[in-house]
Amino acid sequence: MKKLICLILALITAFAFTACNNKNKGDSTSTGDAPQTVNLNLDKNTEAEITILIPGGNSNEETMIDALIEDFALMYPRVKIDYNYVTVNSYDSQIRNLASTGTLDDIVWSNSPDFYYLVNKNLVYNLNPYIEASEKAGVFNLEEDFHSEFFDMGSIGGNLYCVPRSADSVVTFINTDIFEKAGVDMSLVKNGWTWDTFLSVCETIRQYFDSTGKGSSYVLDANLTSWLSVCYPMLCSYGADVIDENGNIIIDSAATKKCLEMVRYMVEKRYIVDSQEASGSSFEAGTSAMLFQSASFSLFAERMALKNKIDLVSFPLITENNTPKIGCGIAGYCINKNTKYADVCWAFLNYMLSYDGQQKMANNGLNLASIRKDLADPTTANWGIKYPGINMSSYLYGSEYKLDTAFLSRLDPSMKPDFTTALKDMFNSACNATKDIDAAIDQCVEDMEYALDEY
Repeated sequence: MKKLICLILALITAFAFTACNNKNKGDSTSTGDAPQTVNLNLDKNTEAEITILIPGGNSNEETMIDALIEDFALMYPRVKIDYNYVTVNSYDSQIRNLASTGTLDDIVWSNSPDFYYLVNKNLVYNLNPYIEASEKAGVFNLEEDFHSEFFDMGSIGGNLYCVPRSADSVVTFINTDIFEKAGVDMSLVKNGWTWDTFLSVCETIRQYFDSTGKGSSYVLDANLTSWLSVCYPMLCSYGADVIDENGNIIIDSAATKKCLEMVRYMVEKRYIVDSQEASGSSFEAGTSAMLFQSASFSLFAERMALKNKIDLVSFPLITENNTPKIGCGIAGYCINKNTKYADVCWAFLNYMLSYDGQQKMANNGLNLASIRKDLADPTTANWGIKYPGINMSSYLYGSEYKLDTAFLSRLDPSMKPDFTTALKDMFNSACNATKDIDAAIDQCVEDMEYALDEY
C-alpha cells in the first residue's frame, strides 16, 4: 500500500511538472523569478546545508569545487556543502527528473547552451538583484572587474542566470614536434593568424606526413562535425546563420555553401579525415598536428605522447567576409529558485568570482583564462603561471571576434537537440566526399522545419 501511495504521488508530481513545461513551451524569452530580498551580509555563524550539481567525469571541476568549499568553510564554518553529479550528455532529461522530484541541487552547473533550458523551465533565479547589490556595496564592478562579454553569455534579455566560472574560448592546440619536423615557418603561427595561413601550414604538414610514410595521419584532429563551438562560428565567419530574430530558418544561403565547400576542400586535401572513414590519427596520441579545443592546457600537457611537445595559438581567423569569429562559451553556475538558502548560494558564487577564489581554482585544475581582468596576464596569474613559454594568452585573444551559440537563444529550448543535430549532420555530410553539398543543406533545412512544426 505504501508503495502504491508513493507511486501515485510521483505521478502527480510528474504531471505537475509536465503541465509547467507545457505552460512555458515556446517561451524562449522567459525572464524567470528574481529573489525578493538580497542579503550580502551573512553572519559568520549562518547555518545551512546546500548541494552543488557538477558535471560527472570531470576531475578538474571536482577538485576546483573542493578547493572553494574548503575556503568557504573558513568563512562560514556552519555551512555544510556537498555535491552531486550531472551527466552532460543527458543534461536536460536529468535536470527534468531532479526538478520533478524536488531534488534539484541548490547550485546548478550549466553552460552557455544548456542554461537556456533552465531558464525556459523557470528553474533558476534571475541574479540581477545580487549583481546590483554587490556593485552598490562595492564588492565588485561588473564592467571594470570582469570580462563582461562572458557574463552576457549567461544572460537572456539583460538578465543574468548563469555566473561564469572562467572565460572559455576555442584555441588551436599544436604539436610543436610535428611542426618542427615538417619545417613549418613558426613566425606565421601567432595569435591572429588567418585561415589562409592556417591552410598553408596544413599543406606543409600534409607533405611531410606523405613523404615520411605517415599517409594515414591527418593534419587536424577536427571537431568540425561534432562541436557547435567550431562549426557555428565558421558558418558565421562566412556571413551565414541558422535562424533570424523572427524565427525564420535562413541557413540555405550562398554563404553556407561557401563554408561547406571549404570544409570539403580540407577533406579532399586530406587535412581532415573523410567522415565516412575511420581514422587512427589523433592529437592526443601525437599523430595529428593540431586540435581545435577550449579545454584547459593541463588536460593535454602531461600526456605521454605530448609532454613538452605542445603549444597554443588562437583559432585562425576566417576573413573571407571580413567577419571572422572565434567560438567561445561559458561553463558556470546557476541558483535554484526553490532553494531555501539563496543568499548562501550567492555568497559561494561571489567567492568563486573573487580574486582569491579564481586563484584557488586555478591552483586546482582551472587552467583556463580567469573571468577577472586583474588576472588576465598568464605570466603572473595562477591559471597560466605554471606554463612559462606556452602561448596561454591565446585563450583571451580577440574579444571582438568571440561568438557563442547565439542562435539557440532564438529557439524554444525544446528544439535545441533537433536544431543542433541538424547542423552537425550538415557539417558531417560536408566532410563526406560522396555527399552532395546542396543536398546536405536541403536536408538540414528539412530537419529544422520539421522541428519547428513538431513544437
